[in-house]
Amino acid sequence: MSFALAIRIDEIKPLLNNYEIEPEYTEEISRKAIKVYTDSGAYVLKKLSKKFNPAFADSLTNLDEQRFSSYVPILKNRHQQFVSQYNGEFFYLMPWLPNETDEELDARHQYLFKEVANIHSRTKKEIKLNGQEATSHFETLTKRWEESKAVYEAFVEQCEQRLYLSPFELQAVTYFIEVSRAIDFSTKKLGEWSEKMKEKEQTRVVLNHGKISAHHFLYDENGTGYLTNFEQARYGAPIDDILLFMDRTAQTYPTQCADCVNWFYTYQKGFPFTEEEMLLFLSYLAYPERICRNIKRYIQSTKPQSELESNKQLLKSYWHFKNMEYIVMKVFEIEEKKKLKDESSGE
Repeated sequence: MSFALAIRIDEIKPLLNNYEIEPEYTEEISRKAIKVYTDSGAYVLKKLSKKFNPAFADSLTNLDEQRFSSYVPILKNRHQQFVSQYNGEFFYLMPWLPNETDEELDARHQYLFKEVANIHSRTKKEIKLNGQEATSHFETLTKRWEESKAVYEAFVEQCEQRLYLSPFELQAVTYFIEVSRAIDFSTKKLGEWSEKMKEKEQTRVVLNHGKISAHHFLYDENGTGYLTNFEQARYGAPIDDILLFMDRTAQTYPTQCADCVNWFYTYQKGFPFTEEEMLLFLSYLAYPERICRNIKRYIQSTKPQSELESNKQLLKSYWHFKNMEYIVMKVFEIEEKKKLKDESSGE
């Protein structure tokens, strides 16, 4: 049964019977979700991929155990399971929220980041280190970043020997100095993180939402906000949720997202990063991954894209890099000012 056909009531009735729900009619919301109308209210039926995150259901149980209630609940079927299997597909059901509000975009994000900080604060736990994890990660990542820089630099040197440069090559040469400095900054922060971690016997992990977004923050009829879509939730470093959000937000035309910095510090008020977490966050955030990947693909591809398409992808990755750079520099400036203030007050 394809999900497109699931909108037919007669085909989803057996599935909804597992929840003791009698549908009146349905409405397709997206490729993976349909709205189900019943005499007891509306619901959303969502399809999971066949290789869905096995920690999905456990994350919801974890939130309940930590008394975090600001999420859209997942209804259990008659077998007391969060996920139902039907015709070889996996589904879950949750109540429909109207999500009608007159608030500004910034207000929704402020609320969202407060709740993400709340989740991280409630679910944090310490894990022991064996003394080698940080060193191994530093050495592996530093080696990969240095190799990327060397590949890029060799490509630029080759380009500079030519009389004529293609549009892609011209852009690559133009961006190299900025990208090189960004890699150096990332490597420096990673080194500082590694030094800090040498003193640590344990580190903390939290339950990450996996894909925080304004689209995954819904309001009920009373204007109360709830997080939804925990399909990618799993335990990891506190920086993971924020990094993924910033990465997706930066995928746009050139812009200076001052709001992103404000939202980040809204989160910091509820769940401040440790010094080593901030160093690792800045290191990852600053690294120009997309540009380096595009350069490497252009050099190594046996079936290269058209020059136009390659050029477009490189330009987009440069915009992404500059958008991230703005956030990195603002956060770095704020953190440096904090250090100076702490040092002055400590004298």
